[in-house]
Amino acid sequence: MNASHKVFPARIPLLEFLLERGWKPVRDNGREEVAGLCPLHRDTRPSFYVNRRRQVFYCHGCGCGGGLSRLARLLGDLAEPVERPPSEQLLANTYDFYRRQLVRSGDALGCLDKRGIRDRAVIERMGIGYAPGACLRGHLGRLGYTRQELTASGLIDGQGRDRFFRCLTFPLAEAGNLYGRPINRCLCRHRFLPGSKGGLYGWAAEGLFDVAALWQAGFENAVAALGSHLNNRQLTRLCQTTYRLIYICFDADRNGSGQRAAHRLGVQLRHAGVEALHVELPLGHDPASFLAAGATACDFGRCLERARLSMKRCRMGLRGFPSGPGAGARRSVTDVPAWRWQPV
Repeated sequence: MNASHKVFPARIPLLEFLLERGWKPVRDNGREEVAGLCPLHRDTRPSFYVNRRRQVFYCHGCGCGGGLSRLARLLGDLAEPVERPPSEQLLANTYDFYRRQLVRSGDALGCLDKRGIRDRAVIERMGIGYAPGACLRGHLGRLGYTRQELTASGLIDGQGRDRFFRCLTFPLAEAGNLYGRPINRCLCRHRFLPGSKGGLYGWAAEGLFDVAALWQAGFENAVAALGSHLNNRQLTRLCQTTYRLIYICFDADRNGSGQRAAHRLGVQLRHAGVEALHVELPLGHDPASFLAAGATACDFGRCLERARLSMKRCRMGLRGFPSGPGAGARRSVTDVPAWRWQPV
């Protein structure tokens, strides 16, 4: 068949074909027809109409009309319209889009700065991004993804809104997931896509902000559990590590929940033949807030040394790992090596 008479199979909707080539709707009320400037002639008023249901176009200015194949020929695009990208690339495209948005948001960068995360190398290594909202759907739509695909993935809700709106985002590529932490106060502090949170991310701390802060301070063996309760996959990976000594540095919660979780994990690891040391922080702190409040890498290193000394005393029968609910919660800030502490 002659290329000039080539028939293009309608593999993508006509509107998506236009959007991929930079055409911008001027009027779109969500119904069947979308209007905009005609891409086929010099147009000053929206005279070009696309019918979503019938998959046809018509320009009231130049009189051209037809389907996808005709429009492609009129535009001089003799190659087949671009097919939708593979579904497995959806999250990779989302991660990349959010990363680019981070540097454009003063609020998001300010939130990271407030938490003490300022090292660009760490931010880039972790792939930290930002979801400003009201633009992810349009971006992915221009790449060829349908609204149904985005809703099924959990990236947008039933109304087409970004689920990670105003969240700092952390890719969880190994698990095919995404973690979001709102930059403002809201009821939902932790957001994930549907599915497993996966394995460990990168000693064992609770959150990704903790890992970022520890990496920034030079402790690059830190990993995140994304919560205080490990799933089977995470526990297996910890037990299979080549390191037979693991420091557990969970949040020093005022209600003792982080300390109890650290104790439970320590027992599980020791039963699996892995030595587990509980790193105690000032009450009310996690590793990120501890370092952001003025503690140095040396201060945190002294916390690790105290954990080692505690284990030695335990072996000598002088002192054991916290054994009761809330045992770690009774520790006060004055028990930690001196550093310039200010409430946060």
